[in-house]
Amino acid sequence: MTPANAVSGDDLLRLLGRGVDDAAVQASLDQLARGMQPEVDANDDGAFVDWVTVNEIGLEYGFQDEAFVRAWDPERRGHTRLILTQLYFYGDTPRTRPFPWPLPFGLDFRDDRHAVQRKLAQIAGPCKTYIRDAWKLPDFDVTTAYRAETNLLESIYCHIPPDPWLPLRDEVALAQAFPPNLFIGLFGLRWSDERLRTILAPLGYVEAMAGVRSEHMADFLSTHGLELAFAPSRELAMGDPRYPRSPALAVATFHASRDMDARAWAGELPCNLSFSDAQSDLAAKVGEAPDERIDSDRSGIAAWHLAAYSLVVVYSNVENRILRVSVMAPGYWHVVHAGDGE
Repeated sequence: MTPANAVSGDDLLRLLGRGVDDAAVQASLDQLARGMQPEVDANDDGAFVDWVTVNEIGLEYGFQDEAFVRAWDPERRGHTRLILTQLYFYGDTPRTRPFPWPLPFGLDFRDDRHAVQRKLAQIAGPCKTYIRDAWKLPDFDVTTAYRAETNLLESIYCHIPPDPWLPLRDEVALAQAFPPNLFIGLFGLRWSDERLRTILAPLGYVEAMAGVRSEHMADFLSTHGLELAFAPSRELAMGDPRYPRSPALAVATFHASRDMDARAWAGELPCNLSFSDAQSDLAAKVGEAPDERIDSDRSGIAAWHLAAYSLVVVYSNVENRILRVSVMAPGYWHVVHAGDGE
């Protein structure tokens, strides 16, 4: 497939942020994707993205609902235009032929990892590196992946991250009043305990109690970027033995901006962690290597089992940043993961 007027990767990047109805976007889809169009079902509450993939030229367009990307009123989702927020340039993979025209940033599929890092450092500075390499540019982010057997460039992913939710008034002061040690000190308290209700009242805990009773979860994602998980008291070392089946506080999880569509947690994280930290920062900040580490293609988990709690960090292996951080009642990790690996 050879279009009459071939384009470069840099040309395509100029389309990021434009609507699907933009004339240049439509011309690109007509020229390179046989006119295929993205479709998002307005009646599907979870569908805010669709891809147009052209395997024979190693190119993928990703379109997202503009209200979702721009953190507008959720009621508008499914009723605003789709905008181009993602472009993938693939090499020779089991499902794609390599992108046949010049890649963005002067890259080449014959470049090894060091060459890619050197070229992009001239544009975007040093990268965050782990399984992939990731850079933040002013208008979009870039992630490069490599072939395991040769360490040569395999794909380039350029994407506009979703905008953060605007912070609520006085949110920073409120979140700073709830350091991780406060939650750790509450582990094992029953969901209806007066002390728990009083301390957590400023977060809206009383209003969340119905969800705790039915789902064993207090969901403050949209307000504070926080989730509190509860488990039967018998599963916690500090649980009240008089009420073995009653839900007791077991986990506090702090979320980065737009992780699970959350408003960013504005307070302190354990061990002076920051949501901008990369995987390589974790051991130095905690002071020791994790007791357990589990990596998948797109994300990973690192866990430390400390005396007073377990620290669990979930990170993105695409953007090389922390997605969420949990403090967990001591021993509860092993209850949750009992049987894993058997």
